[in-house]
Formats: sequence, structure tokens, C-alpha cells
Amino acid sequence: MATNLKNELTTYIKSFQILNEDEVKLIVDSSDVRASKKGTILVKEGDIVSNCYFILKGCIREYIIKDGVEKSTAFYIEGDSVVSFTSATNKTPSKHFQVCAEDCVLTVGNESLENEMCEKIPRLKTIIHQETVKVTGQTKDDFAAFITSSPEDRYKNLLENKPTLLERVPLHQIASYLGVTPESLSRIRKRINGKK
Repeated sequence: MATNLKNELTTYIKSFQILNEDEVKLIVDSSDVRASKKGTILVKEGDIVSNCYFILKGCIREYIIKDGVEKSTAFYIEGDSVVSFTSATNKTPSKHFQVCAEDCVLTVGNESLENEMCEKIPRLKTIIHQETVKVTGQTKDDFAAFITSSPEDRYKNLLENKPTLLERVPLHQIASYLGVTPESLSRIRKRINGKK
């Protein structure tokens, strides 16, 4: 089992063609690759987060509980990094939960592992920095687009960028993420499907 998981990570890292064979092997050998079952809670509200995750397979849902109701705030799928950035950076309690919405294959990292890898592969620091800047910029752009768009536009954006999500998580969680009721989502879907 562990060998198969490491093979998946090797294939993924090699697909970027950034690192040489020895560097890839060093990273894979040092990586903690885990299979996590659907329903596994990775982060609970109140946790001081130290781990970050990278999804090789599966889907993670992030949510908060407000007035006793779960509100989905993000969905992460294959190729996404998942980190409770504020909690991990400031060592403050997390304000949300992160749970495996499906069976997942994840790499689990932390600051000390990152530092160790950067010591062994100095250019990795630049690669990580570039990726962090890219992800931060994309997140900012996505947030701006999200808060300035209608629920129907948000749904269309989801269809365009994460089309498989609708088959992978319950529609009431999608509705919560879009900021609408399940009934409103049903109407939006009918309107869009009627135009096709």
C-alpha cells in the first residue's frame, strides 16, 4: 500500500519536470503519504494547526459552524494544497474544520519538514516561494470574483473550474458554499440546463 502511494507522489512530482531524479527521490522518501477515509477530520475548530496537506486523490471540504449550521467555505481537489494558513503562521486556533469529503490520498507536511528539504535542496526554497505567491494571488482573485458575482455566476464558475465537484459532494454543501438554499441551487441548475 505505502509503495503505491509513494509511486503516485513520484509520478505527480515528475510531471512538473522541475526537479531531477535524485531530488524527486529525496522528497518522496522523506514524504508522509497517507490514505485517509471519507469523514476523517483533519482540522477542527480550535486546533492550533501545524500540518499542511497536498491532495493526490480525493476531495477535502472546509467549513465553519455558524449558529449551529455548517457553512462550506472551500472545496479542495487533486493538485490542491490545503493549509489553515492563519492558524499555522500565527499559532492561533483554527476558525474552521477540514474534513475528507471522499477517501483521500494526501501528503502531510509541516514547517520542519519543509526546512529540512530546503536545506538538502536549496533551490526548493525558491520553488516553494514562487508557488506560494502564485496560490496567494489566485486565492485573492478568486475571493474578489466570488464576492462580486451572483450565485448563478458562482455556480457557472464552479462548473468551469471544478466540474466534477457536483458529482462528488452533496448538493446541499455546494448550495452552502455558493451562499444559497438547496432550493435556489435547484432553480439555478434548471435555468442553466435549460439554456444548453
